[in-house]
Parts: sequence; structure tokens; C-alpha cells
Amino acid sequence: MNDTVFAELEKLFLALSDQTRLRLLSLMSGGEVSVGYLADTLGESQPKISRHLAYLRGTGLVSTRRDGKWIYYGIDESLDRDVRRVLDTTLASIRYAQPAPVAEDGRSPQFEVEDEIDDWSPSEIEVYLL
Repeated sequence: MNDTVFAELEKLFLALSDQTRLRLLSLMSGGEVSVGYLADTLGESQPKISRHLAYLRGTGLVSTRRDGKWIYYGIDESLDRDVRRVLDTTLASIRYAQPAPVAEDGRSPQFEVEDEIDDWSPSEIEVYLL
């Protein structure tokens, strides 16, 4: 590998190494959102969110679209295939790590399982016989 590849990977992993930036990317994974929405959802100040968004824009992970006075942020659709794969895997890990919501009666609600293709498979499977 050449130094350029290492530099790009370093930039990507530094962007993903911050909890606030991971939360922002997770919120943007569903589509474009405004800074106000991000700040309100995360309970953070707008300047702090804007600073993290500027960092993500600098890495090329996030793009913007202006609509009048509003600026919308979203994950850049033109990401390199390998970068996109790392980002998608990271975001999927965040989604699966979220605790299951609990209903008011204390039971976990039933969810529909999405038909999602997952190309990860374990190298070994432990089988326990009862």
C-alpha cells in the first residue's frame, strides 16, 4: 500500500473515532437533515454540531444542500466503495447495539424483521447440545 491509502484510512478512522460524529452520521443515515434537527435530537449546542459537521465535510463523508435559508446535511453519495463499506458496517453496528425499546407495560414490543443481506459470517459456530 502506498502512503496515500494510509492517509485516507487515517482520516476516515479519525472521523469515526468521536462519539458525537458517530451519532451525527447515524442520524444522517436515513437521509438529509438540518443542523437544528441534529442539535435538538442530540441535545447539543448548534455551534458544537456545526463544528463536527465541518470536520465530517472536510473528510468527504458528508455533503450539504442549500434550500433557501436552510442547509441540509447528509452522507455523501459519491463515497469511495471501500469507504462506504466501512461506514455502512460502522452504522450497522451502531443500529444493532441500540437497546431494544420497552413498552409501558415493561414488555419488549414485537418488530418486523427487515430482509437485510448480511455478508458477514462467523468462522466458527459453537453448538451446544442439551
